This record gives sequence, structure tokens and C-alpha cells, in this order.
Amino acid sequence: MEKKNSNAIVIAISVIAVVLVAVVCALVLKSAHDKGGLLNVEDSTFEQVAETTKEALTDLITTAVPETTTEVITTTQPVIEAPSAPPVVVDKEEGVTIPQLDEENMSHGSAVTPPPSSSSGSLPKDMSFSGLNSMGHKVYGTKEYIYNDDTDPNCVQANFGYNRLYDWGAQLIDFSIDTARMKFEYNDKEYMIQIWKGQYISGEMGTVGGEVGLYTRPKGTVSAVGHYNCAPYEEWLNMEMTVLWDEDGSGNYLPQLTRAYSLHWWPTGFVFGQLADKKDSDPLRVLCRITFNEEGMANAFAEALEQEGFSSVSKFDPTVKDTFRIYGKDVIFIWQDVR
Repeated sequence: MEKKNSNAIVIAISVIAVVLVAVVCALVLKSAHDKGGLLNVEDSTFEQVAETTKEALTDLITTAVPETTTEVITTTQPVIEAPSAPPVVVDKEEGVTIPQLDEENMSHGSAVTPPPSSSSGSLPKDMSFSGLNSMGHKVYGTKEYIYNDDTDPNCVQANFGYNRLYDWGAQLIDFSIDTARMKFEYNDKEYMIQIWKGQYISGEMGTVGGEVGLYTRPKGTVSAVGHYNCAPYEEWLNMEMTVLWDEDGSGNYLPQLTRAYSLHWWPTGFVFGQLADKKDSDPLRVLCRITFNEEGMANAFAEALEQEGFSSVSKFDPTVKDTFRIYGKDVIFIWQDVR
């Protein structure tokens, strides 16, 4: 009986979180449209609403969830000064150098000039965005875009975690998005990397885009709604993400935006526009590369990709949908149809 009550409380909190976060997201998009320019979550109007949302959710969670519940919900994020630039990661055993990309050339909201392919070190060309570009693949975004600044350790969304109710609630605010969840275990912890793409609000202020989220929870956690915590700062991973769009139905998927290779827990990006059919996200693809801390963790994620329907390839090609390649601690994948 006590467990059922705990789940009921978690569900209630999640529903409230969905509604409050939905209001915040809607205000973000409207503010960006009214200003006609780039916006991130540091916008002053959004900050006021976000702070109110954060306080309301923190009060609800800290007072409503009994200490005996097995559900783990992160309510606060430590104030940690993020590094000014992501580090260069070197795999000494494999001799693979993970490049530090030029943040000035990869700046938000501007056309991106890819760094030279030599920045990829000994990583195979088809495992780095710069390498793919040098082989003739267009993999860098060219449009201004909206994003949530997940690299800020105080990003308000980091307090909410994620569960299935959020995806259900997204429909209530005119989000028509598809998702895939890759769940795996490593070192006595459960991980979920969830990806999204689709139409984020229709009409004049609508956008299309994608997201990649990294979530964790203690092994053996029981949750009726599949709740995970947002990855804490010390578990963020180096990632880069590009959203591609076949806007005219010609079969040519052109890059819209790129989130630069950096430490992330939730890279996002959205450009203004409309899908021909908002319920059909097939014209969108998400290209993502993730550098894990250990090869074992990369292998566990690769197995989760296969279980969800992605196919492993020996040579990666971003034009071949729902495929991935693993090399040492790196995994690169392109997503279109897997649900």
C-alpha cells in the first residue's frame, strides 16, 4: 500500500511538472519568435518563469515524496563552474585522440565552418563530424536556432529528471515528437539515453528540431512511470548533435543546426519551420556522436542501440538511416525511423 501511494505521488508530481515545463517551453518559443533572433534559457523573461517553476517543483518534491519511496528524484543541481572549454580526451590504449573543436567556429546561431579534418587525430574519418565533412557529407548546421543551455550546471530542467509522463504531456501543448529510448546498465547503475525529433508547436511560432538526453538512476530503482534523474555534472559526456531536414520532400536531408562537441547532458536545437505533416517526423534525422568514459560503457550503449533496431556498420555513412558505428569509446549514429 505504501509503494502504491509513493507511485501515485510521483505521478502527480510528474503531471504538474509537465504542465509547468510546458508553459516555460511555450514562453521560450514565443519570446524567441517575438524577438526574431537567437534565444537560450538565459533570456530574462524565461528566467523569471523558470525560477518560479523550479521553486514550485522543488517544494512539491521535497515535501510530498516519503523517505521510504524507492523512487529517486533529483531536486537540486550543485552550483559548479563549468569548464570554459571541453577537454581533449586521449585513449592511451587505442591511441585515439578525441578532438577539441573550435567553439568560435561552432558558435550558436550562425553558419558553421567545420574545423579541418586533421583535428580528428587518429579517429577514423567516418567517426568525426569534421571527417564526414571532408568526405563530402554535409553534416554541419547552417541556420540560427533556439536551444536550451544544458551546459549551465544550474539549468532548471536538470531538476526534473525524465519519465514517460513528460512525453505524454507534450501532446497537450501541441508538441508532435517521436522518441526512442536506449536503456543499459554499467557499473551498477542504470542509464537511459533518450532521443527526440519532430514538430515543437505548430503555426507561426512553430519549430522543428531534436534532442539527446542522458539520464541515470541507481540500479534496481522501481518506478511506475520509468523515472530517471538527469545525469549529474560529473557524469556528463562529450557529445555533438546535428539535426537534418528533408524540407521539400526531395530525399535530400540538409543540416539545419549543430550543437558543438562539448560536455552535455541534454543537447537540444530547434529551427523555425513546419513539417508537411506534423505527425510524421520522418523528414527529420538526428546525427549524434557520443564519447563515453570507458569502452565498456560505449559497448553497453551500442548493444542498447541494436536492441532498439539500429544496425551496426563497419563504415559509417550519415545518409544510411538508423545505423551506428562504435570505435573505442566513441559511438556515432544517425536516427530516422526507429521508435
